[in-house]
Amino acid sequence: MVYPIGPRVADIGDDVGIQFDYLIAGSSQAFLVTRQALEVHFNLNVTGLHEDQRDAALHEAFLGGWQRIRNVAARRSAMPNDGRIVLDAGDF
Repeated sequence: MVYPIGPRVADIGDDVGIQFDYLIAGSSQAFLVTRQALEVHFNLNVTGLHEDQRDAALHEAFLGGWQRIRNVAARRSAMPNDGRIVLDAGDF
């Protein structure tokens, strides 16, 4: 099984998501899954949670959806990019 490298909560402007690295074809690529994508497609609900609880919920949703996220990341990595690839709700 393939696992994400170092998933962590990361800021995206005034929002947050999960940033991770993924080894694809021998190269490490940085990705970020938006909070909105996790809410829409992976049942994340952070309403009323404190920051530490929110972060735990983000990680749980991310890990629960890892197989699908991995497939989308692999597909998106084939497109030209210049750094971190952001996966938003429309990618799923």
